[in-house]
Amino acid sequence: MSSSVHVDATAKRAWNLIADASHWTDWSEVCTEVWDVPGQLHWRVGDTFGFRLKMASINVPFNVTINRFDTGTIIQWKSTKCFVTAVRSIVVTEEHKGCRITDSKHFTSSVLPIGVAYPKRLIRRMTESWLMDLKRESE
Repeated sequence: MSSSVHVDATAKRAWNLIADASHWTDWSEVCTEVWDVPGQLHWRVGDTFGFRLKMASINVPFNVTINRFDTGTIIQWKSTKCFVTAVRSIVVTEEHKGCRITDSKHFTSSVLPIGVAYPKRLIRRMTESWLMDLKRESE
């Protein structure tokens, strides 16, 4: 599952908001808490942190491990919750007069049907809300 948005701001501006997870709650209605953020703007593969996302009016905690990080372009993390492993990638690319932010998620489970554990409609709504909050804050 993937969603994206064009932002009328520099890729650097958008990237700095994404990479500074300790301040997500300042601009995102979806993110209600963040903890144990390592280095804020200087992530490394293997770093871990946690956050709560508002999903269907419930604050759901996630503990994630960074498995890919290229400053200014991509941050990717992995988490496992309720027998479901999720990989989330946030990519920032330069575009004419701004940038594009793409938020992709991939879910796997050998135990649960993904649609039951993480309903696509719910995940898409949460993702698009997060992207629109990021767009507003970036611009």
